[in-house]
Amino acid sequence: MIVSIVIVAILVVKAVLFFTAKPKVIVNYVAEYNRITRPVNYDPNDNAATYYQKAFDAFVELPKELQEVPYIIGWVTDFNNTERTLLEKWLVSNTLAFYYFKIAANKPYYWLERHAGKDNNMMSMNLHESFLLRQLIYALTWDAKLAASKGRLETAFENIIDCYKAGRQKCLTPSLLTEQKVGLEIKLDAAYGTMVILDRAQLDSTSLKSFNDALQTEFNNDTYVLDFAADKLFCYDVLQRTFVDNSKGTGRLYWKEAERFPGSTLTFGCYGRWYNLWYEWDGPWYNACPFLYGPTKKETIAQIEQLLKLFEPLKTQTPWQIHKQGYYLEKIEEICNNNFFLRMVAPSPRREFSLYHLVKAKTEALIAIAAILRFKEDNHQFPVSLDELVSNGYLESVPMDPYSDGPLVYKLTGDNFKLYSVGEDFVDDDGATNVRTDGATRRDILFWPIRRLDDIRKKSEKQKAEREAKARKEIEEANQPE
Repeated sequence: MIVSIVIVAILVVKAVLFFTAKPKVIVNYVAEYNRITRPVNYDPNDNAATYYQKAFDAFVELPKELQEVPYIIGWVTDFNNTERTLLEKWLVSNTLAFYYFKIAANKPYYWLERHAGKDNNMMSMNLHESFLLRQLIYALTWDAKLAASKGRLETAFENIIDCYKAGRQKCLTPSLLTEQKVGLEIKLDAAYGTMVILDRAQLDSTSLKSFNDALQTEFNNDTYVLDFAADKLFCYDVLQRTFVDNSKGTGRLYWKEAERFPGSTLTFGCYGRWYNLWYEWDGPWYNACPFLYGPTKKETIAQIEQLLKLFEPLKTQTPWQIHKQGYYLEKIEEICNNNFFLRMVAPSPRREFSLYHLVKAKTEALIAIAAILRFKEDNHQFPVSLDELVSNGYLESVPMDPYSDGPLVYKLTGDNFKLYSVGEDFVDDDGATNVRTDGATRRDILFWPIRRLDDIRKKSEKQKAEREAKARKEIEEANQPE
């Protein structure tokens, strides 16, 4: 009897401790984030933040009539007359915003002291400027296209270089991967806008050389590599808010936080509220109820550090090199998938890793394309190879393909040329961007030639005609007498 009472008492104590133990917020990681992101020898006069804010304040949003225009429109003449008039008026209305943007883009860095809401939670940090910056880049890229269509190539290319500089500022590390992603996307937008200009505008050798030299200089000065320091702080901030602190490091996920972490198969009630925590869980069975059987705080910390070590090669190696190592990115994902906490908050670098190398390859491809077109202007024919551009001083070096152990693929095609990467499947499909093989889709990354709207329309009309012809044939066959 006494033994039973003792056991019951112990269970009651454990239950009380279980329901009363809470996380402890000890470190202000927002302050730590501001500390590590603040530029060395910070000088407010070198900071672009003030001028970017002036640009945001002066910015006039895209007219509603143009917001409904298909996103595939890439050149001024793709608009009808009414749309083109609206476009020009909109760009003129943003003259002041562009003025401030250009001052900002030519500052050494763009740093914002971050603030958070209640309890200095990093999850509540405001990153609103990223959206505003993308809007400005979209407008300035169109201003570059419009200038190029009117023969003002110097203005057009200056705009593009300023956009690239803004992307480089946003990529300055350490910062959160979400911020780095914005910088990469800005560079990508600038590169695509430039390729449209190279494809559609009337270009001369002098303008091409000037742009090529300027972009090559920016590319050479761009020392950015992926950085995970800020995301590590984010993981530790969420960790201290969601795991019970018992001074031993063996506390598990706080039971009140369980509803935020999909995976539990337990349904329980408390204070009249019911939490249905069912989720199709594909990890270990003992993690099916994270606040009872899931990994402890100490174990999760060890896994965070393990992930960060696995992230290190992603800073210096190409997708091809990672691919040759075999099971690598999948190993990172396996660690995250087997831990509820990491599945929710740990950075998953696959997307940013691919984007980083796509942007790098596309920028190098852009430099090469401008050099190829300049060679054509000077010599009335395309170069036989990329090596010929290097040997004749048109290109500093042959651009390498991050998805192979060789350069980007360059091929002459009659009166044009192809320049492409073999893409994430590591298979050369002759520049094809949609190849069906054994039930899977394979894609190269085609940098040149780019797809024009009129080509897309022709292809769409052809596909529509083929579908209609097939439907008519099926109807005719169905109506045939037996």
